[in-house]
Amino acid sequence: MALPLVLWMCLLVAGTQGVKDGDMRLANGDTANEGRVEIFYSGRWGTVCDNLWDLMDASVVCRALGFENATEALGGAAFGPGKGPIMLDEVECTGTEPSLANCTSLGWMKSNCRHNQDAGVVCSNETRGAHTLDLSGELPAALEQIFDSQRGCDLSIRVKVKDQEEEGPHFCAHRLILAANPEAQALCKAPGSTVTMEVDAECLPVVRDFIRYLYSRRLDISLTSVKCFHKLASAYEAQQLQSFCASLFAILLPEDPSFQAPLDLYAYALATQDPVLEELCVQFLAWNFEGLTQATAWPRVPTALLQLLLSRSELAVPSELALLTALDVWSQERRPSHGEVARLVDKVRFPMMLPEHLFELQFNLSLYWSHEALFQKKILQALEFHTVPFRLLAQHRGLNLTEDAYQPRLYTSPTWSASVSRSSSRYWNYPYQSFQTPQHPSFLFQNKYISWSLVYLPTVQSCWNYGFSCSSDEVPLLGLSKSDYSDPTIGYENKALMRCGGRFVADVTDFEGQKALIPSALGTNSSRRPSLFPCLGGSFSSFQVVIRPFYLTNSSDVD
Repeated sequence: MALPLVLWMCLLVAGTQGVKDGDMRLANGDTANEGRVEIFYSGRWGTVCDNLWDLMDASVVCRALGFENATEALGGAAFGPGKGPIMLDEVECTGTEPSLANCTSLGWMKSNCRHNQDAGVVCSNETRGAHTLDLSGELPAALEQIFDSQRGCDLSIRVKVKDQEEEGPHFCAHRLILAANPEAQALCKAPGSTVTMEVDAECLPVVRDFIRYLYSRRLDISLTSVKCFHKLASAYEAQQLQSFCASLFAILLPEDPSFQAPLDLYAYALATQDPVLEELCVQFLAWNFEGLTQATAWPRVPTALLQLLLSRSELAVPSELALLTALDVWSQERRPSHGEVARLVDKVRFPMMLPEHLFELQFNLSLYWSHEALFQKKILQALEFHTVPFRLLAQHRGLNLTEDAYQPRLYTSPTWSASVSRSSSRYWNYPYQSFQTPQHPSFLFQNKYISWSLVYLPTVQSCWNYGFSCSSDEVPLLGLSKSDYSDPTIGYENKALMRCGGRFVADVTDFEGQKALIPSALGTNSSRRPSLFPCLGGSFSSFQVVIRPFYLTNSSDVD
């Protein structure tokens, strides 16, 4: 028997009274009229910074919560530090606004404050006569129970698996509830009492959760389910769910150490012509290429994707020899065509390998003998690079030394890199590392070294201590200095790798001069740009500098 229409209407009306952006509450006070100010935005609660916080601002909070006025405006986390994002900073109200969201401020989640600056209020005991009972928080669970009961329905949802004759499961639904949700319009707009959903077989296990989401408007999404929820949301015009899933890709990609998920999402991006997701997957695989080559998924890497990865300079790998060795293993497992292998070998940067390693390729690499002519051509090119001075190369051979073959990648072996972390040896109490690298990859410079110093600088004072000039907007940052003479024909484009939990590279930044700015690990409450792949621990575990020398085609451009 169908539930009475009145009950449906009551549920729908209650649903419109849920928490919305700009709603406020008091937390951690001893009485109901005092506490830390918290405000709701974008699906979560956060705090307010006490910069410019005064009685006028506090009065807006108190009146919105039903009190006559504010008696105190408190700062310094008087009611204890909160959790989550700091939503607003430098709030300035006139006193007539319905919410702090309507006051002047820096904007949502634009703050350099910490939770020891959380704002609080004490409101007068007198209330304005209105007393609200708000049980709307119970509504999602109630709507889920209605769907799970599979009773009192007026809409049948039939699930058909693509490319299969047999029908999938059937669900009964309630058109009035779905009609109240903009996310469900594509499902309930069809006439009649039956709707057919056509889904891929791999997404069949999450269809029930997807329909339940259209009732309750809440959903748990994980690495294993995000692709299917994104696919269903795209197919049935659930734009908020689609957007939310898209925002999760960068968070969830690093969770799979087997690298199966990034490869699957890359294939999904190609199939759906999603260039943003495609580039995100390629960037993650490039920065974490060493881990990819050691994973069980390495032989599954498609030839076209590998071609794309090998064309990149921002490819993190111990050395070019390690890359070529991994390519040899991939080729034995994948069995690509002769032409496909030749195109991949052509992307290998042979000049970045030492002459002794080039000589040993014929003994250690199965690819060598199946592509002997190509290897000999590439080795000759590399040996010229290693043995002929720069001036003669440019004068007599006409080599374009700006080509990719002559540019280093992100080589993470100790020859070209060093790291600092919280466990590094410390000088003046800051993570610090001294190391040496050759001046240039050419064999002509193998006995000519440059000394470098890498230091993590968390404050302006620490910059001064180490002889760097920086502003409060730049810290924390990495400082890199060299102490020896360098050849005027050589320049450096050094990079800094942000490592998260020792598991993956979350971001790569440039050294501009002697400084590399560190992105925000989580991307919230910071004026710094967010890390491309968030580090959910809240901070990076280590920072790795990669030295990248190259010949200056214009010798007047001295580093």
